[in-house]
Amino acid sequence: MSFKSLSIGNVERDSGIARDTLRIWERRYGFPKPLRNNKGERIYPEDQLSRLQCIRRLLDQGFRPGKVVALNDSDLGLLEASLYPNSSISGLIENLLNTLQTSDATELEEALSKIYQQQDMQTFITQTVTPLLQTVGERWAKGQLQIFEERMLSEVLTRFINNKISLMQKVSTKPCVLLATLPGEEHTLGLLMFSALLADRGVNVINLGGEVPMDQIILAVDRLNVDILGITFSGAYQYKNIHSHLVELRESIPKNVDLWSGGEGIKRMRNLPSGVKKITSFDQVPL
Repeated sequence: MSFKSLSIGNVERDSGIARDTLRIWERRYGFPKPLRNNKGERIYPEDQLSRLQCIRRLLDQGFRPGKVVALNDSDLGLLEASLYPNSSISGLIENLLNTLQTSDATELEEALSKIYQQQDMQTFITQTVTPLLQTVGERWAKGQLQIFEERMLSEVLTRFINNKISLMQKVSTKPCVLLATLPGEEHTLGLLMFSALLADRGVNVINLGGEVPMDQIILAVDRLNVDILGITFSGAYQYKNIHSHLVELRESIPKNVDLWSGGEGIKRMRNLPSGVKKITSFDQVPL
């Protein structure tokens, strides 16, 4: 086997696309097009992995396999480029991106710390972290940013913001806000950023993090004497399930407990179930 060829296991690992899905696409769309080694096993040229990584990024943006898997490299590139036209960003964000792509985690955290010292939490979240994450998402979708760089930024931000929250929570008071995402929702940075804004206002925040079973959220609301439950849905969450899940939560928690919901998935919804408050911006924290 040529060193330029990859096993199906390696392709699954590096593309994030399950091997069963790769086989289905091969039959249904004619791509990928594996070769066979002397044992009859599928092997994939490296250029096919690059194409599969591009397809995965487009799927993460909401495209369906039938729309993108059969496209050639040129059309895939044009489609990616059309998603995010080049937009201007501030020098501060450009400097942070440069640090992300040329330095290590320690230097990145030091850069964030220097900015934070000049801003309050509201400004830091809305004018630094939010546009930074948006730009990182756009560049990752275009293939201009490595996966490890995006993951490193997430890890550094999580550690940095959690540290600030822990200091603020020492003097927190009522109301008590419980935050979580449901199973299938792995994106938790938005939840963390909302936690920071609430903690900055002296609110008692309990952040359960991502992929918490619904029955456990309901139990926590009761056990922890929660006043407000906040649930977020990213753009990658199954849109068709959001409304029914919110209805189930609203019917399962006490009427005197407010239910808030936010995130990209919520922004796309015209109407939320009765009794659910829509949060559309970090600039509009209700408390």
